[in-house]
Amino acid sequence: MVFYKQGDKIESQQSEIIAKHIIPSVPQRHPKIGLSLKYKCKRDGSIEITKELEPKEFLFDRNSNLNIGDKLEANSLYVIVKNVRKIKTQKIGGHTGRHSSQKMNTKDYTFAEITKPFSHIQNALENKKKLET
Repeated sequence: MVFYKQGDKIESQQSEIIAKHIIPSVPQRHPKIGLSLKYKCKRDGSIEITKELEPKEFLFDRNSNLNIGDKLEANSLYVIVKNVRKIKTQKIGGHTGRHSSQKMNTKDYTFAEITKPFSHIQNALENKKKLET
């Protein structure tokens, strides 16, 4: 299932991340996850679960989606990977029109959250709510 709303989250054992701009930060100790590395994925980002957690229980947030194939798509994503080494990105062409993107596969625990949804989808969801009331 694909999720688009601000605050939607996923947790996985492995995932595939695609964005036009993936920015790693410095390693830090997170209270729930431990030593980890944060990434900001900007401009047309997506992250899909390729391997579920075992056992299938949330570690970070009880509202996280945990099923294989669950996917977040947004303008901006916040990602935490339980690994202190920076993961190499691959350049892929034609992901969105003419522009190339970066692709990254995580092999460790991954948490991701939508920080800035696509504006056109956010507007459509708000208009749908107005029509229903």
